[in-house]
Amino acid sequence: MSSIFSPLTKNVGIDLGTCTTQVYVEGRGVVLSEPSLIATDERNKKVIAVGNAAAGLLAKSPETVKVHKPLLNGVIADYNVTRTMLGYLLSKSVRSVQRLRIIVGVPSAASNVEKRAVLEAVFQAGAKEAYLMETAAAAAIGSNLPIFEPLGNMVIDMGGGTTSIATLSLGGIAVAKSVHLGGLDLDAAIKEYLREKYDVVTGDSTVEEIKVRIGSAVLPLEDQPYYFTGRGLDDGLLKEVAVKSSEIYQVIAKPLYRILELVRNVLRETPPELSADVMEHGIVLTGGGALLHGLDKLFSQELRVPVMIGANPELAVVTGIGKALMSREKLPALVEGAQHIYRRRF
Repeated sequence: MSSIFSPLTKNVGIDLGTCTTQVYVEGRGVVLSEPSLIATDERNKKVIAVGNAAAGLLAKSPETVKVHKPLLNGVIADYNVTRTMLGYLLSKSVRSVQRLRIIVGVPSAASNVEKRAVLEAVFQAGAKEAYLMETAAAAAIGSNLPIFEPLGNMVIDMGGGTTSIATLSLGGIAVAKSVHLGGLDLDAAIKEYLREKYDVVTGDSTVEEIKVRIGSAVLPLEDQPYYFTGRGLDDGLLKEVAVKSSEIYQVIAKPLYRILELVRNVLRETPPELSADVMEHGIVLTGGGALLHGLDKLFSQELRVPVMIGANPELAVVTGIGKALMSREKLPALVEGAQHIYRRRF
């Protein structure tokens, strides 16, 4: 694996997320973090905006403009759109997309077909060599966990569309699982609740604001209200609604407990010696979902294990990929190359 690196080649790490794509360039750090969006003019199929610019068109674009979300649950849903988006983001991150070697984070549950799609998209975007790394492993490295020591380490990476859980030790993954649940599922639950309870429809940005402001994984001590404006389903007119934090707590509990059950399964499958280390040293939460109020307390109470939020949890995966790029001699146990993936049989 050490032969894949060369001073003549620029090494790049990409966290290809459902909501946000982040790029790490060796020697410069995290250089880009933009929404995983691309807007096209449906009349001539031309790209008119990518990333932040496309996000600005979500709620205000005319009928002739379509905003695409090319990634679903952490994997590619639209290959052509993803390839175009990656090409734009890479050209924005580095001066030249020639002679790039890229490591991309993927969920542990990604199928071989999905992994191939990621590799193909990266190659088509201009990479000369491409490799894959599980997001949970990258998050552990980005959180400075001692995964190369004979010690059990556990990380939960909760992104927008996928939550990945892994136990790592001695530079390898002991147990890893992922589920197609994340921050977007919490948003969807809130949006559906507001529709059913208050007969209003709200935009994605309003729902996200509700989750950030009054969302809580544990029963809030103060039942704070949040006032917002939505469109009534009965008459189509705007009206102001007040929703309380206790309501949001109950709404998001169901998807959170589904994630919690997956964490329990990983703990059950983890070898006893590593489980003992996890019980003593705790679990680290990463990803944008880790910022949900009280999530660490909920997991700690239910699992009876210390749980803490990693430093800069939203950047943990891409930072971890960047650190792996610099720890080149330790990469073989954590990185899959194109040759290995294409050689597999179904």
